[in-house]
Amino acid sequence: MLGQHPRSRGFTLVEVLVVLSIIAIVLGGALISLGLIDRRDEPPEELERLSTLMIELREKAELENRPYGLQLSSDGYEFLVFDTRSVRWLRMNDRHFLHGPWPSGASIALDVEGRRVIIKPRAERDDPVPELGVDGLGEYTSFDLRVANPDSPKPWRLSPDENGDLALRRTDR
Repeated sequence: MLGQHPRSRGFTLVEVLVVLSIIAIVLGGALISLGLIDRRDEPPEELERLSTLMIELREKAELENRPYGLQLSSDGYEFLVFDTRSVRWLRMNDRHFLHGPWPSGASIALDVEGRRVIIKPRAERDDPVPELGVDGLGEYTSFDLRVANPDSPKPWRLSPDENGDLALRRTDR
């Protein structure tokens, strides 16, 4: 019996990891069902999409040295491009920058250059004219877009920050 080691009785690393994974899944489900983790604490998907598209639009404006705009309506938004030949704003024909709707039941408020802008329904808009945009140098118009959902306690705010980068954050007003 000398030189023989009795086989230790313990758990393998795989068994421990499986048990920890199961505990994490159960705890996650419990936190969600108890309301401790809430989807309402995240920005609406359409607002995240708009933020992402505006960042891409900024890059496109810088690359092409061309101004782009965003026309807002009470039911959604639409991307515009400035045509230097006809000297007017045109709707973009890019599948990536399609018309986007606001979240269901959302209220929209917009300030541009510190002044409140009245947002009309899309049907009442005649010509495409942007409320805000990005110039050929990649600089955003100074704006503050607030989107509030009926089921969310605080509205979300999309605006350029002090560095000129687009920021999406919670606001108290």
